[in-house]
Amino acid sequence: MAASSSESATATSRTTAGGSALPGPPPPTPSNHHAAPSSAAAGGTTDAALSAFLHRLLLSSPAPQLRSPLAARSQVSPSPPPLVSLESPDQRALRDAADVGYFHLAGHGLPSELPSSALAELSQLDASTRLESNLRTLGFSEEEGGEQDVDGGGADNPAMVFDACEGDMDALPAAAEYARRMRDVGMRVVALLSGCPDTGFREEPFAEGRRKPRCLLWASRVSTADTAPPALGKAKAYPYVVALHCQWEATGQEEAPPSWVMNDGGEWTAVGARDGAILVTIGDVAQVWSNGKLKKVRGMARPTSAAPMETQHGETDRLSLTVLITLSLDNIISPLVPLSNAAGEGREDEANGAGADDEDGWRFHSFLLEDYAWRVYNQRLQFKDPLVRYRI
Repeated sequence: MAASSSESATATSRTTAGGSALPGPPPPTPSNHHAAPSSAAAGGTTDAALSAFLHRLLLSSPAPQLRSPLAARSQVSPSPPPLVSLESPDQRALRDAADVGYFHLAGHGLPSELPSSALAELSQLDASTRLESNLRTLGFSEEEGGEQDVDGGGADNPAMVFDACEGDMDALPAAAEYARRMRDVGMRVVALLSGCPDTGFREEPFAEGRRKPRCLLWASRVSTADTAPPALGKAKAYPYVVALHCQWEATGQEEAPPSWVMNDGGEWTAVGARDGAILVTIGDVAQVWSNGKLKKVRGMARPTSAAPMETQHGETDRLSLTVLITLSLDNIISPLVPLSNAAGEGREDEANGAGADDEDGWRFHSFLLEDYAWRVYNQRLQFKDPLVRYRI
């Protein structure tokens, strides 16, 4: 009723005394509707306060910094890893190494001048002529090898891979001696890991002819300027038990540069060098053999930078040498843990509220190394753990 009375009053005000109707004013629009002075003043005060608040907020907040996913997943500060001595191995140091997947090795007996002599020999070779030979050494055919560049750096900058056990290095005496000595050190490291009761293999994998080891010498070029981790797809990998990388090889620098290592979580970490120590990385085969007790490193160690070398063709990026202790591709890889013991451990862990995810105690399915090696070699390291499909 109140609304009807209002409308009637409005209609009456819009008629003349003679009763003729006059057109009313147009409805309010943005162009002709204005707030009362008091309302406009209040609105202006609110807008000014809001503008001042946003201005202060923008000035106090730092500008967002865009970082690449690779940079965000790398730790640049070099940190020394656990130190293990072959002459007097310490069980605590081995447990610490098992927790990170790499360690420094002292007491190895490698002559200090041997790495530089091997590098001098290998630097004279034309790596581009060894593309097919590399694939054969790795156990792949040309058709299944994917990209023929072993190190992912293009046809002009490939790596070189040699089998130190098959006479592949007869024409390179210093490099062959280096590979042989590093092989002996690597086999001692494998025996050391197998004898560790807390994190070992429970058996020596190469004892009594159970398996035949292979020793591969992997020589890759190192840029003289690039100190960042390898870009996506630029770090080729190959399965191994342990890998040995000589950080103290002659570099022309007062202090050896750190090396990039991709840990089990997929993060690059800069590992500082120790004078006279070899950097040992634990591989995927060793992780499976230990039933997951050993952390692994994805791929191999990559030096952060290096001084250039003088060759007969002039100055060039230097080489970096890594020795892999691995197996022939026809091997079946599975945990070296007796099923009865594994089941007992699983029940004990389950009673303590941990490790109840696998009934028989094994944390990995068995798999053929040939299939796994092809997958590891052709996939990009940063995407995912290559062992994830075999985990139980």
